[in-house]
Amino acid sequence: MKFSFLILITFFSLGTLNAQIQINSSLTSNLRDTNFFFDASLFEGQANKSLGKLLGFPRVDLTQFTFDTSIAEDEVITSFFDGSLVYNSGTGDTGANPALHGQLISVTPGFYYFKNPDGYDNVSLSDGVWTRLGSERSPKIHITENTPTETNLVTVDATMEKVVSITGTADGITTHMDLGTTVLPKDTVVNFRKAIICDSTGNQVLVATGSYDTATNKFVTGNGMMNYCLPAATNYKVELYYTSN
Repeated sequence: MKFSFLILITFFSLGTLNAQIQINSSLTSNLRDTNFFFDASLFEGQANKSLGKLLGFPRVDLTQFTFDTSIAEDEVITSFFDGSLVYNSGTGDTGANPALHGQLISVTPGFYYFKNPDGYDNVSLSDGVWTRLGSERSPKIHITENTPTETNLVTVDATMEKVVSITGTADGITTHMDLGTTVLPKDTVVNFRKAIICDSTGNQVLVATGSYDTATNKFVTGNGMMNYCLPAATNYKVELYYTSN
């Protein structure tokens, strides 16, 4: 059933909704002054186990998306969008203006939330970043392809950790990933900390912490005790965390 410009008092008690909402049940309970914001458990006892089970999220191309900060500045959105959740349909970089887009980051299709915990106090988007669900990254580091970047993490030997986004190759036969010596000349890596391996679409497939050959920039795809032979491909995306001289 579609509702257009109706007052859904028994749903959110938030007043008039200036949009169309599709809903698959009659709302019979008033959740005001309870722990619930929304209760979708009405269909748990239904014989049809597929009825009323899906929740459709907004789809948005984050490479084209711009925040409307006027509603935050007017204190309609007091969190400055911290915790906002969307399904991103775009591939590429978000906008480059931190005041309107948050921090620049590369995105691929999937669920993202906007992480901006400082927005409550700073009323700004500049430190906020779209973060992929299930893959917490270092949000204050924008990693440029093939360019080592300091993570601002000082290791136990007082050396600054670095990270580089680099293409890796797996032969499909051995449990190794080959990064080559073009971007990182041999013996650049002094202390291998970890490698986050993603497929060509950006989906994480493995975090490796095993042995690393600094002369060839090949590392074990696993932790040394349990290793994985990844499918052969020349376009794995690897975030390599390491220290160097």
